[in-house]
Amino acid sequence: LIRAADGTLHAFNATCTHLNCTVQYRSDWEKIWCACHGSRFDTATGANESGPAPRPLQSWKVEVSEKGEIFVTRA
Repeated sequence: LIRAADGTLHAFNATCTHLNCTVQYRSDWEKIWCACHGSRFDTATGANESGPAPRPLQSWKVEVSEKGEIFVTRA
C-alpha cells in the first residue's frame, strides 16, 4: 500500500513478476523495487520500468470508509 504525494492510495501484490521475490518501496527512488534482480515498478500503476520483470505488479482495489478505515481487495 502506497500513499502518493496527492494522498491517493495505490495497492499492489508485493510479489515480483520475474521470480516471485518480495518487492519493497524505495523512498530514495520513489519506486517499488525488487532486490533479487533489480526490477523497478511505478508506484501509481505498478508498471515495470526496468529490470527483468516481464509484467507489471498486480494492482489491488483500495477503498477508504467514512471512518478512515482502509480496505484492500483483489481487483
